[in-house]
Amino acid sequence: MISIENMTINIEFNSTAPNKLLDTEDSVVVRDELVNMLRIISEDKRFIGQTVVIPDDCGQYGFAKGEFNLPELLYFLADMLE
Repeated sequence: MISIENMTINIEFNSTAPNKLLDTEDSVVVRDELVNMLRIISEDKRFIGQTVVIPDDCGQYGFAKGEFNLPELLYFLADMLE
C-alpha cells in the first residue's frame, strides 16, 4: 500500500492552457492537462515498486478489487481519460 507524506513533486512542464485558471477553460483543455500530469507523475522514480490497494467496495465506481502497480495505474488512467 502506498503512503505519501510530506512529499513534493516539482514538475517542469509548460502548460498548454492560457494564463487563466483551468476551471474557466474548455473541458478538453483541462482533460489534456490532467492526462499530461498523470503521465508525468507515473514516470517519477520515487513511485517504482509502489502499489495501490483497491478495496472490494470500489466496484461501484468501476474499479476492480486488487493490488496494482502505481505507475502503471496512473498511466492507465491517463489512457482512459484520453
